[in-house]
This record gives sequence, structure tokens and C-alpha cells, in this order.
Amino acid sequence: MSEAKPKRVYHPWAVGITIFIVVFLISAITLGIIISQQNYDLVSNNYYEKDLGYQKEINTRQRTNALANKPTLELDRAAKVCNVAFPVRSDSVQVTGEVTFYRISDASSDITHSLALNSNGKQFISVSALRPGQWIAKLRWMKSGKEYYVEKRMYME
Repeated sequence: MSEAKPKRVYHPWAVGITIFIVVFLISAITLGIIISQQNYDLVSNNYYEKDLGYQKEINTRQRTNALANKPTLELDRAAKVCNVAFPVRSDSVQVTGEVTFYRISDASSDITHSLALNSNGKQFISVSALRPGQWIAKLRWMKSGKEYYVEKRMYME
């Protein structure tokens, strides 16, 4: 005489909950791995030191806002050139400074050019090497021992 083994009963709720928990854990671990491998660029590598000198930056911007004629930064997309134009003056050649093209999403793509104005107070900077996307052109210059600053958002195509 052999006894019949009772048939095992599977409950669909238990199977469903188990599958849900396993899928949730796998997706959470995968998401954690993907996030940990991302590169997060800070706005600036030495942001703390820059924050301490921010009053100087405020004074520079106020001094620039007080100018009657400010220099302009214009992007010529067809020629792939950024036009830096200072107001026409006899002392525009004595201006020193730099133009920085700042990439918000990738700090390693930032490009800096020295300011070298022609006799008309203009400079043409090639932007053909810049990748498509949003850039901030930052113009910082010194004149008569005072520092000035202008920036403009540009979109490369």
C-alpha cells in the first residue's frame, strides 16, 4: 500500500510578490551602479576660494554696469566666429584680458583665449572647435588698473 503524496499548491500572490521584489532589487542595484559611474563636474574646482573673493566679483560687475559703452560678444554662426567688439577709442589697444568659453555640462571642454584687439577695438575668435550645445562666453578685461567682466550665453549648432 503506497500513500499518495499530497500535491503541492502554489499561491499566485506569493509568486507575484517574490517576482516583484526580485525585479525591484535588480533594478535598484543596476541604477546604483549606473549613477556611481557618472562624472559630475563642479561649477569650478576651487569654488570655495572663489566664494571668499565674491565681493571683488560684485564690485567688478557693478563697475562694468556703470560703463556707458560696454563691449559686445556676438556669435556669427555662419562664419563660426565670436566677435568681440570694444567701443571705438584710442586706448582700446591698451586693454588686456581674456575670453573664456565655458561649457556648463563639461568642464574639460572650456577654452580660454587671450584678448588681442586690433586698432578698431575688435577681435575675431574662431569657435569651430566648440561642440554643439550651450556655452557661456566670459569676457574679463583690465583697463587703467581696474577689472571688468561681461558674459553672454551662446548656443552652438
